[in-house]
Amino acid sequence: MITFSRRYLLVTLAWLVTRGWVVILYGFPAAAEGSFSWWGAEWGVVGDVNYYRDSLDALATDGVAGTLVEYPVPALLLLWIPYAAIGLLHLGGEAYIMAVLAMAALTDLLFMVLLVRNRRGTHPRFGISAAEALWLVAVPALGATAYARFDLFPGIMVGLAVLYAVRRPKVAAAFAAFATGAKYWPILVIPALAANRATRRGVILTVAGTGIALAGLSLVLGGWDRLWTPLNYQGERGLQIESVFATPAMYEWGHGGPESGYAIDYTEWKAYDISGPLVEALLLAATVASVVAGALVIIWWVLAWRRLPRGARTEETIVWLVLATVAAFLVTNKVLSPQYMLWLLPAASAGLVLLRGRARRQLGIWSVVLVVATLLTHEIFPRMYGYMLTFNDIGSPWITEVLAWRNGLLVLLFLYAAWRTTRLLAALPERGRPATEDQERQTLATSP
Repeated sequence: MITFSRRYLLVTLAWLVTRGWVVILYGFPAAAEGSFSWWGAEWGVVGDVNYYRDSLDALATDGVAGTLVEYPVPALLLLWIPYAAIGLLHLGGEAYIMAVLAMAALTDLLFMVLLVRNRRGTHPRFGISAAEALWLVAVPALGATAYARFDLFPGIMVGLAVLYAVRRPKVAAAFAAFATGAKYWPILVIPALAANRATRRGVILTVAGTGIALAGLSLVLGGWDRLWTPLNYQGERGLQIESVFATPAMYEWGHGGPESGYAIDYTEWKAYDISGPLVEALLLAATVASVVAGALVIIWWVLAWRRLPRGARTEETIVWLVLATVAAFLVTNKVLSPQYMLWLLPAASAGLVLLRGRARRQLGIWSVVLVVATLLTHEIFPRMYGYMLTFNDIGSPWITEVLAWRNGLLVLLFLYAAWRTTRLLAALPERGRPATEDQERQTLATSP
């Protein structure tokens, strides 16, 4: 019992306290508002959960091919699990909100347990490691949105893929493949996992086998067209108001109101887009930026596959390559929802487990900035979101400035991750060639 107290009690209590607050925000927003009026209620956060339930109510008539078409079939099945559970227990439809909460909390707890179990070396002096501290604050920083959005599940699977990338690469590949089956974007992390030549074959075979199984399941349940509906759904969307490239237009709208020429509209994609004078140019800029970022990411992948060795440098390079790739996708996308912060937070937490010394400190500073961006995201949604939709002389200028700061931090995070990834890859010699003096000096400079 004494050993447990020293090693695990503090992190256990911290998890219970922070998650208790998130549960209050999720299920009892009136209580949170009454006790902490400065924080504000989380009204509307469970709107997506209600949408999941209503869509699943129509599953019998619409079929898999017509239900939650913006999500891949494995995601639909995952959301169906709590729906089936409340049906077996003969609970009312409102119980689905609590069932999703329970599933999210259990997934969160599992990730925390695995972070603790993968501690390396001696246990942290104060009972909580840097990785655990980041994840402890990450979820409440985002608020109830963390538990009320599906992105928690693929985000944690990507975090687990990073956690096991070097020590258990096939397990990491399976997590990445399942995450891709649930949301598609995690396919971006798979090339980083396969960069190590010694384990590449196993990673590729694991991803291929898992992917074929998930694709086959989707074909059987939903048909060929259902495989592509999530991509088609995203491709047709406009400029979402929280995206990085919407920032100039949102700033003009927030300070000028309707007279600015911009308008906020609720679209058929169940999101709020902005329209107005510069929107088409901003959409074009986002497309160009996506192409440039995509080319940069491909260059990173090629260099990693050609140069990445085994050992400590492998872990650091994979961590930064994953973070830079995902951050590139976030900042160049025309859509950026609050829950997208969960695409980075678990991976950063896992990275803090793997790294040591100076490398960990660098990632730790990066992660602190990420938490600040997450707190600003929480301020935007749900607390002040109304001022993003309906113009107010006081609230709208304030919240669009918060949006500009948040998006600026995301760009800064991407730029640093990109610089770090490029520097690490440049420090590695090509296989079969001795390192140059410059590469040796750079390797020493980037060593923990």
